[in-house]
Formats: sequence, structure tokens, C-alpha cells
Amino acid sequence: MGKRRVLVCDTLDVAVLGLTDAFEVDYDPNITKEGLLAKVEGYDALVVRSRTKVDAEVMARATRLKIVGRPGTGLDNIDLRAANARGVEVVNSPEALVEAVAEHVIGLMLALARNIPAADASMKAGLWEKQRFVGTELKGKILGIAGLGRIGRRVAEIARVMGMSLLGYDVIEVPQETLASLGCRMVDLDTLFASSDFITLHVPLTAETRHMVDPRRISLMKSSSVVINTSRGEVIDEVALAKALRTGEIGGAALDVFENEPPGAEIVAAPNLVTTPHIGGQTRDAQRAAVTIVGAKINQFFAGRQ
Repeated sequence: MGKRRVLVCDTLDVAVLGLTDAFEVDYDPNITKEGLLAKVEGYDALVVRSRTKVDAEVMARATRLKIVGRPGTGLDNIDLRAANARGVEVVNSPEALVEAVAEHVIGLMLALARNIPAADASMKAGLWEKQRFVGTELKGKILGIAGLGRIGRRVAEIARVMGMSLLGYDVIEVPQETLASLGCRMVDLDTLFASSDFITLHVPLTAETRHMVDPRRISLMKSSSVVINTSRGEVIDEVALAKALRTGEIGGAALDVFENEPPGAEIVAAPNLVTTPHIGGQTRDAQRAAVTIVGAKINQFFAGRQ
């Protein structure tokens, strides 16, 4: 049998994939949709990040394709139904980003609690507004975690060490021993929004979670509460959030993800909002691990097909 052919469609360090000598790798990080359609039939495996869309049309052309690897967490750009119909395996590496995203959540919480971005901007404008930036401590506050998967649980671990009380929500039943180890009490989503001082979202994008944070749920929040989103932008109704921030209905928000990326000016310009450009998993450590893990899964997949 000849070498398996792999097409890497987006920017990454191919050497970090760690593919064995059983593979022939082509690297085309700027490939267009038309280019992919023209050449995909010649490959056994694809490696993509978020830029390249592996939709039903691509799957239909990929008659030789056995596996698609996506370093990172999201699979929104891969048509999983089409892949399943054609018997194509899809692998990713969500485990690689857990620490990076969890630490980013804690960083955003601290930025909101201590007014760090606004204080920095004030200093750089030549001002000394010490009384303006009186903050709040995380210790003793209630953190509501919507979604207790890998990242949500790691956030819980860090927050508990910082002295926060924890509420959790998930559509999947979380084992009691896990909740006990985290010191987390499960509640329904409305109770979580009504009771928490800080709310962090760690849910996938589904029909049920789209605009999960809507005007009604925002109205449940304390006027001092803040919401942090590092999951998927569409789980928050940004129009409703921007209005709540402008009117002071809630204390603040921090967004690393947006309904449209890059986002529109209306949401970015909202007061008491900290924003970052979808960098939750963007550490050198996490990105390297994400690629390495996907490469290992591709090696293992084909090793089992010898």
C-alpha cells in the first residue's frame, strides 16, 4: 500500500502534527473552496482549522476521504451529517484547550471585577482616577457555570480555590461525586442567572442554546451581575445585551466570542464590556497541543486500518 495522502488546509505547524512516514502531507493554508473541491478527491485525510468549510459539497467530492482532523474544539465548519453518511471519521482535540480557556475566563472575571481595561485606558490618557475604579473581590461571590464539561469544571476548580461559591447547570447529568469534588450545587438555568454574581457560559451551539441569554434571562440577573462568554457567540442575544449594558440593567459583560466575527460596532462600543478577539484558546501551549493531539489521532486511526 502506498502512502496515505493528507491535505492540511489551514495555517499550522505541520511538523507538530507528528504524522509518521506512512503519510505524504501537502500544505495549502490559503486554499479556496474552489481549490479544495478541485483536489480533495485525491486525499485520505484533511486537517482544517476554522477557516476551511468541509461541507456536504466537499464531502461528495472527497471519494477517497477517510478522516477529517480539526485541532481545537469546535466542529461548526464540518458537516457531521454528511461525514457520517459517507463513513468519514471526524476528530478534534478539545482537551488541549481546557487550561487556556479556563484561565482566560478567570482573567476576564478579574478584568471586570477590578476595572482593569478602563483603568489602563484612563492612565494612558494621562489621568489618575483612583476613586473611579473601586472594584470588587471574587472571594465570597457566587459563580454560576452554565455547562459543566471539561472547561466549565476547570473553571470551577480554579474559582473554588479563589473562595467563590459555585452554582452549576447542564443538560447532561453530572455525577454527584464530581459535584461534591467541585463544591458545586446544580440548579436550573433561571435560578443560576438570578442568583449568581458572575455567570460564565460553556455550552455548545444548538437550537436550544441559540440566544439562551435573551431579554427575559438578562432581566433575571442582579443589577451588579456580569456575564462572560467564551463558548459560542450566538448563545447571547447581542442586541439585548448591548441594551442592558447601556441602561445599567446589569453590571457588565466580557465577550471572547460574537454572533458575527469580527463583531459590529454596536456591541463592542457598549459600556462596561470587556472584549477579546476569540483568543480563549490562543496560547502557544494550547495551540501546539491541539495540533499534536489531532496528529496522534490520525496516526492511530490509520494504524488500525492496516
